[in-house]
Amino acid sequence: MAVAGALSSTFACSYPTGDSPYPGQCARMLPVASVPAPNATGVPTDVVFRITFNDYPDPDSVRSDSILLTTGFFWVPGTYGVDLIGKAAVVRPIRQLSADLGYTLHLRPALASLAGCSGPTEEIEFLTGAGPSGAPAPETPPFASVQAIFDAKCGGGGCHLAQDDAGGGCLAQAAAGLSLCAADAWNALVSVPSSQTDELRLVQPGDSARSYLLRKLLPATTDGGRLPRVYGQREPPGAPLPEDQLRLVAAWIDGGAPR
Repeated sequence: MAVAGALSSTFACSYPTGDSPYPGQCARMLPVASVPAPNATGVPTDVVFRITFNDYPDPDSVRSDSILLTTGFFWVPGTYGVDLIGKAAVVRPIRQLSADLGYTLHLRPALASLAGCSGPTEEIEFLTGAGPSGAPAPETPPFASVQAIFDAKCGGGGCHLAQDDAGGGCLAQAAAGLSLCAADAWNALVSVPSSQTDELRLVQPGDSARSYLLRKLLPATTDGGRLPRVYGQREPPGAPLPEDQLRLVAAWIDGGAPR
């Protein structure tokens, strides 16, 4: 990708990068915030647990042996996910919690960052309230909104679609063989294996954290650099996409990546 407008002539499809955001020893991944907060009371019985860390959690490590919800001697099963943009692990109990009851969320070192650094050993205790919050489910943005980001950011010097002065259409030879013009983009991304890693698809419907597209877009630091296990360069060249655009892409993927 390349930045549109004045910056489009400054950056080509590739730029040199040898920086590593994780020099030296592996620093432990630590929680910096949680929902619910430790010792919270009146927690809604339909709570979605969210633990925010100081590094990007590896989705493959976010599971029942690394984040465990219990009440007394009983384990409460749930579904597990990661919000990579927010550096957060997300747990959704498979059913509403009981009202006015104490629970504990256990964090274990099996939880790790994308860089392979282990997580903490901590407990977050809380007490539920009388019932659910009834918060509505998030809406899935249309693919047209995602395509608008591609149109603005991925042309540049003819990287993944033609420049505006060429009509913004499809290229005969797109960079890395990935055409993101309107006619090609959905078919080129959704459920398509990445050419840079055999671990991930470019877009894994319903799972943005395991979609290579989002990992390519996310900066390892606030000012740039690529995530661990991302090859080549971070996209687009230059400044990372703003958070609202990253969240739009992630919400489209998490909503099933509809056409």
